[in-house]
Amino acid sequence: MTLPQAVFFDLDNTLVHRNDSIDLYALQFWRDFGHAIGSGGAEQVAEVIKRCDNGGYLPAGSPHGSIKQAVSHGLKTQIVWRQAVEQEALLDHWERYNAVCTAAMPGAAEAVAALLARGVRIGVISNGSHRTRLEKVARLPFASAIELTVSSESAGVGKPDAAIFRLAAQALGVEPAACWYVGDHPLNDVIGAAGAGMAPVWLSGFHAWPAEMPRPARGIFALGQLAEGLV
Repeated sequence: MTLPQAVFFDLDNTLVHRNDSIDLYALQFWRDFGHAIGSGGAEQVAEVIKRCDNGGYLPAGSPHGSIKQAVSHGLKTQIVWRQAVEQEALLDHWERYNAVCTAAMPGAAEAVAALLARGVRIGVISNGSHRTRLEKVARLPFASAIELTVSSESAGVGKPDAAIFRLAAQALGVEPAACWYVGDHPLNDVIGAAGAGMAPVWLSGFHAWPAEMPRPARGIFALGQLAEGLV
């Protein structure tokens, strides 16, 4: 196998397990607001958030302008509160703790270690605010291995636009053709990276592959497979 010079990863549902991270956040939420709710526990909080979060993508026709607005509205309206709480306080709490409560994807540490052992450089390309991208990366146990984090905010353009992938490759001083990009979303990650000249690796299990789109040449169902393929 010809190794790439660099591998870029998506964050949510690639290096970061989004639902496991929500479970961590729900524990923090219950510690801070449980006295005003009284029953249901962190499990109920996590269920509400996951329903509103929708895997990090607003559904078509959503009345909300962002995931944080959808989540804070859901927490306000889908939980029975014993004491009054303002939605703004819930939104502020999500903004403060969401990125801090980050759980690594199973197999991520092993995949990153296998790449590093072979001299492959590691970066992140992720849509979202730059602050939260950096906070999530910092919480990963292998954060020191990640040389570069490019967000749609810092780049001024988001996935699937080819420009954000090319900008990241340029920042590491490598050609896109010498890079892999690992991500879970068919359009944003796979088609976007391919359009920039990178070799995409689709991490399946989070989004169904659209029937009208050709499947990528490389696909895995767990990050551990990425490490195994390098042995």
